[in-house]
Amino acid sequence: MKPLPFVPDARPAIIVPILARTGEAAARQAIAASSHEGVDVYEWRIDPLFAPDRHEGREGIMAELERSYDAFARSQIPALVTVRSEAEGGYCPVDAYADAVSAAISLAPEAVDVELGRGGSAELLSAARERGAATIASAHAWESTPSASELDELFAQMAGAGADVAKVAAMPHSMDDVLTLLGATWRASQAHEIPVIGIAMGELGRVTRLCGAEFGSAATFATVGTGSAPGQMTAEQVDMVRSILLRG
Repeated sequence: MKPLPFVPDARPAIIVPILARTGEAAARQAIAASSHEGVDVYEWRIDPLFAPDRHEGREGIMAELERSYDAFARSQIPALVTVRSEAEGGYCPVDAYADAVSAAISLAPEAVDVELGRGGSAELLSAARERGAATIASAHAWESTPSASELDELFAQMAGAGADVAKVAAMPHSMDDVLTLLGATWRASQAHEIPVIGIAMGELGRVTRLCGAEFGSAATFATVGTGSAPGQMTAEQVDMVRSILLRG
């Protein structure tokens, strides 16, 4: 398993989502989470700030982002800043997505998530690199699990796009789907030079959050407080299993 470039000593990394309606609330969550064991990376989901019911305008949102990001920077825990579009289960309208990710890049965090399926993804990946942020190309299949060949192609597209990390999350409807996702993750980890993350969502997919590293996944997502996706477990639970597996 290849480690994430922005947290190379964590194998696998435990990423804790920070999801709140305001920047101030997100900052409070980050400060509270920093005292928990097993937190390697924050994922600050900033898409709620770009939801259709927010009316502050770009200048007001940028001021809120910059003010709140200071709390993340002071924590000494690397930050992955993510905008999840409505098309992939988030709050940001698709037509506002590129502008929102550009705002994320302007913060100069350790890493930025870019949805491969959005228009302008290549330009966003390039802009993040120029700003010095590592990039995670992502794709989320909320309805079902793509076929093995489709998953192989997704990972290959992400690697070919120049992302630093490739992430695919899918919703399984059977253990066969879970195995399909894990198999594709393993093949991608062997076929590509970049780290990969493969997650099966929901209750069926919980095993991938605990043991994904055994199949080449470089990171998992776990909660401290409110999670951001179905099937997430607490950082303490995941860290305990990680410790057991690392001891061999």
